[in-house]
Amino acid sequence: MCPLSYKFKLWMVNEKNEAVFGDGLARLLEKIEQHHSVLEAAKELGMSYRYALHRISLAEERLGQSLVTRVRGGAKGGGSSEVTAFGKDLVLQFRRKQAALSSSINSL
Repeated sequence: MCPLSYKFKLWMVNEKNEAVFGDGLARLLEKIEQHHSVLEAAKELGMSYRYALHRISLAEERLGQSLVTRVRGGAKGGGSSEVTAFGKDLVLQFRRKQAALSSSINSL
């Protein structure tokens, strides 16, 4: 028999038990932080800009707080996006919990 390992999916839910945050959104916020652009982050992750905005907007609606501040560019572009302090903290909490659970599972 070939060697097997355990994998898991982790996500955060709100008080209504609605999924609000998971690995995909964490990766998107990390890329926005790196590029200061939702468009560039979406491109790097292989998703459409529209889908990336939808994911962010849905999570913000369910959380009741902003994850990203966006400044629209003019006719020549030049807009930028920044992950809010709340968004950065959420990514950090998620990554810490993910690492702890992964470590626990791998020690089984």
